[in-house]
Amino acid sequence: MGPRSPDVRRPARTAADSADDTLLVRRARDGCLDAYRVLVERHAPRAYRVAFGVVGRREDAEDVTQEALLAAWLALPTFRGDASFATWLHRIVVTRALNRRTRAARTSALDAVPEPADPARGPAEQAEQHLAAVAVTEAVAGLPAAQRVALVLYQFEGLSYDDIAAITDSTVPAIRSHLYRARRTLATRLHDWR
Repeated sequence: MGPRSPDVRRPARTAADSADDTLLVRRARDGCLDAYRVLVERHAPRAYRVAFGVVGRREDAEDVTQEALLAAWLALPTFRGDASFATWLHRIVVTRALNRRTRAARTSALDAVPEPADPARGPAEQAEQHLAAVAVTEAVAGLPAAQRVALVLYQFEGLSYDDIAAITDSTVPAIRSHLYRARRTLATRLHDWR
């Protein structure tokens, strides 16, 4: 997970996507595996990114994503539809990721995902870019869990305050506070990289 511009956010899902999800959930509840497969194909990439942002290791993120998707399939009969399927799945992913991180009690930094080499840049520039990416991932990994989750969901996944509050079972003011604190902490820790 390399550094990203603060303005780079994933496009929001549309109302049509949510309606499609509702139909797919209904069909999956009736036992249609193909419908659930489509839901998995649609939501697994974001679920993985969220898991990776929380746990910080590719292997753990893959495990969390698989566990969450299986748990969602098993719990689908209890899904009430109060929130969108995406919000419900992200809540499962975040909970499992935080549990895994707590169990593992890891304090190591995120595995830096190497950026592809830019042939136009020299070795010194490439090394500096890699060091900056490592600094950002370490700074994000060092945030308290609530701040890290809010930052990953908002900044990297483009979710709204309302969606994040629903996923984390929190409030919008609390999410805004977590984001403010996370950004302030990152600005302090990454001051030398400006």
